[in-house]
Amino acid sequence: MKKTTLLCLLTLLVSGCAIGPRYREPKMELPQSYRSYKTLEQGESMVNLPWWKVFDDKQLQEVIRETLVNNYDLRAAAARVDEARAMVGVTRAQIMPQTDLTSGVSRDRNSQVLYPGLDRLTSTMTGGFSTAWELDVWGKIRQSIRAAQAQYLATEDARRGVMVTLVADAAQTYFTLLELDLELDIARKTLKTRGDNLDLFQKRQKGGVASGLEVARAEADYEQTAANIPDIERQIEIQENKLSALLGRNPGAVSRISDIDKETLALGLPGTGLPSEVLKRRPDIMEAEQLLRAANAQVGVSVGEFMPKVNLNNFVGGGGERPSEIFNGKGYTWSIGGDVDMPVFKGGKNVYGYKAAQAKWQQSVASYKQVVIGAFQEVANALADIEKYKVVRAAQEKQVAALAESVKLSLARYEGGLSSYTEVLDADQQYYSAQNTLARTQGSQLVSYVQLYRALGGGWQPEDIKK
Repeated sequence: MKKTTLLCLLTLLVSGCAIGPRYREPKMELPQSYRSYKTLEQGESMVNLPWWKVFDDKQLQEVIRETLVNNYDLRAAAARVDEARAMVGVTRAQIMPQTDLTSGVSRDRNSQVLYPGLDRLTSTMTGGFSTAWELDVWGKIRQSIRAAQAQYLATEDARRGVMVTLVADAAQTYFTLLELDLELDIARKTLKTRGDNLDLFQKRQKGGVASGLEVARAEADYEQTAANIPDIERQIEIQENKLSALLGRNPGAVSRISDIDKETLALGLPGTGLPSEVLKRRPDIMEAEQLLRAANAQVGVSVGEFMPKVNLNNFVGGGGERPSEIFNGKGYTWSIGGDVDMPVFKGGKNVYGYKAAQAKWQQSVASYKQVVIGAFQEVANALADIEKYKVVRAAQEKQVAALAESVKLSLARYEGGLSSYTEVLDADQQYYSAQNTLARTQGSQLVSYVQLYRALGGGWQPEDIKK
């Protein structure tokens, strides 16, 4: 017993290091700045703000809160986290002794060839506790635990990534709805204006001043605008259904009273520039790195398959020919021992297992690098959109103001007999088109900030959906 105890202690002492490669983060050439960064407004950094401060619209905040509470994709992601956490416990259990309550019954007849003078039947009954323990001499089990822990952390990062995506999707859909609401309002006001023009031309035609061609053109513009309204309403319904799905609701209307012209977002970024290190806070990058750690640990597990396996086992219980004999003092029995299994020939199983683990690791490295490159691209694109949409919107606002004045002047000139009807219709068409273009630019500008929020990983702060 002393020798066995000593062997166990020595085994545990030499089990300090796990076999396999040490994890090292892949080296990449990281950008130090972005071309469009210099044009952004300064203020409290977006990355330091929680989503309820980035998106300052109270109604949008309620939409996002409901999304984070009711969305089924997020619930599924949370369940995957629970599953991965449980699998860590399952894997960790392998490093502990495994004890079972066992019993057995057998009936034997001896061989008269071996024992010619003996002809008897023997019944044997046993019961007790058996313990088996695989000693993690090479750290194979510990590498499995590391892999399971990394996979668990990856699911946690994936869950956070789902949260960021849901916040961004809810905000983007909400802003799209506001933009369509503005387009619908423009269309209805334009329809009224064109209805007034049609009435004017009809009256002038009755007075013999205007021609049938003028009336026909005015009527065509009126009907074109009337046809645009149900199409915009169709798009609004589609976006409302999309937002309802994010909210975990059946398709239906989504109430809102906000005006796109009054929407503001936190525009600031770190005052010293946008270092590449900040992107490591993106959930998808963190998830990819954890999966890389898991693949690295699995290589260690595959290496451990080439090494001897040391097992300890024992049995404590009783035995006899009848059940009553198992539990009396004479039937008491115990055994303790161990074995070492050295793999010699497995038909190439361990070799191919190692090659598969290496290939999986290489896949994880490539996936990690691609996620990082994609993150840099998303940030750069969002910054470019923010910079350019700001300039475009300023020019379009001036264009809309100028065309509004043009509509007034052309109508006055027409009523005064100084211009033809085509000048009035052309001015009205240009004004209507410019208003819609400006509305879409306003929507795209807001969406570009949402995309930056998504690209930066959703703001770097503890999660809290109850505020």
